[in-house]
Amino acid sequence: MPRAHRLLASALLISLAAHLLMLASAGSWWTPAAAEIPFPIEANLLPPPAKAVPAAAITPPKPKAIQAAPVAPAVVATPVPSPPVEPPPEPVSAPAAAPVAVAVETAIPAPPAVPLAPVPAAAALAPVLRNLPERLNLRYAVRAGDGGFNLGQAIYSWQRRDGHYSLVSIAQTTGLASLFVSGKLVQTSEGSITAHGLQPEQYWLSRSERKQDTARFDWGAGRLVLGNNGIELPPGSQDVLSFPFHLAMTVGSLTTEWTLAVTNGRKLREYQFRNLGLERLVHGESEIDTLHLQGSRSGEGTLDVWLAPSRHWLPLRIRTLDQKGKVMVLSLEE
Repeated sequence: MPRAHRLLASALLISLAAHLLMLASAGSWWTPAAAEIPFPIEANLLPPPAKAVPAAAITPPKPKAIQAAPVAPAVVATPVPSPPVEPPPEPVSAPAAAPVAVAVETAIPAPPAVPLAPVPAAAALAPVLRNLPERLNLRYAVRAGDGGFNLGQAIYSWQRRDGHYSLVSIAQTTGLASLFVSGKLVQTSEGSITAHGLQPEQYWLSRSERKQDTARFDWGAGRLVLGNNGIELPPGSQDVLSFPFHLAMTVGSLTTEWTLAVTNGRKLREYQFRNLGLERLVHGESEIDTLHLQGSRSGEGTLDVWLAPSRHWLPLRIRTLDQKGKVMVLSLEE
């Protein structure tokens, strides 16, 4: 046994010398202790784990705020993009500045509407063109003044055929008026029917079978011949007999103002017509809605026509006022 103890002691001394030699060759015989590493075997020595928290309640770590220099209030309105952070944060709601930008865009006013150019009178009338019946016989009561003395009656005979028309009016006094004025007043208008309405070619007026006033429309040369005198012929000109029927074919309820030249066989006058709107007139035992049109010329009187849309737009009433103040009213009876 003593010998065995000596061998064990010798082995320990040799081992100790070997370890000292290895430490010396490493250049340092002392190294600070390393930080402890928690091995799984030491898990039982740790405090019990905290109670689990739902994932929805966990708030992701916020990136470290970036300090920036003070910014003027006028510049704050422009949002500054945040620097990228890894890992990327969960999606967040849009910044408050975004709705403001949308509101500014929707508040931009629309460009102003471009005003429409005025439509020429001839172009405004053409699209409304309507045809009158092939034959018409109309009887009008003739009175002096508005609601005044009954002078007699006028019979209008209308006929259209193959693009042409013929209109004849025969007026004569009746009753007491025939004691003071006798004879017949005959007017005739003949011409073509075009896309712009009636286009008279000739007009004449005769009293007691004697032709007195005549007008010849030379559309090719643009001349109007009154008796033996020729003058310039404006487009769309009419005579005093044809103009109410021309309006019945061309004027609509939306037509506002236009110019129309009218001749009586002695002179040619340009009237400024305008739409005075709807008026209800008494016709027999009923009431009829009409469109009141008035043509006027300074110092030359007026021409008024009431068109009845429910009666082929025919003139239900015609009123003339001359430069001397004389008023004649024709009211449709039959």
